[in-house]
Amino acid sequence: MTPTTPNPELTALKALRDEVKLKLHLAGMELKTEWERFEPQLERALSNTAIVTGEIAGDLKKRLTEFRQRMS
Repeated sequence: MTPTTPNPELTALKALRDEVKLKLHLAGMELKTEWERFEPQLERALSNTAIVTGEIAGDLKKRLTEFRQRMS
């Protein structure tokens, strides 16, 4: 994958991140605190796409999906 080719896993992560951020305003304090710890890790991965492996992207997607489910 070249630097100019969009990585579909990272594109999905960005969309999922955006959805979670929209729902955060309704979340409780515990979830907001957890998000504050998780978001920097996610942002580092999204800004360093050249070093993110499929395994790392998969792990982040799993964690983000679980987080979104707890918000519902």
